[in-house]
Amino acid sequence: MKIAVISKNPPGGRCTLYGFYAAVLADCFQGAVETVFPLPEADIQPPALTVDGTVITPEDGLILSPADVYNGLARQGLPVETHADLLARLETAETDFMEKCGS
Repeated sequence: MKIAVISKNPPGGRCTLYGFYAAVLADCFQGAVETVFPLPEADIQPPALTVDGTVITPEDGLILSPADVYNGLARQGLPVETHADLLARLETAETDFMEKCGS
């Protein structure tokens, strides 16, 4: 699994949160995380999280929630059910982000 955080430089709040999510995914799926700082003309602009080249889209159109990440992986056909604690781990990552970085 290739996970990319499409980030501003320096990363803002959502970019940093997506990095927390990416770390969970990398751990669960033995994936590699890359942080990408795109040029202004790039197709995908920050903040964004991609898995194997597919953008995971926030349901509210603004910020990814743990459920958005989980459901985005499921829509891609990834075996989320084999990681029973995945959603809980994503929720913990969000909580950790809020505690460490504030909002």
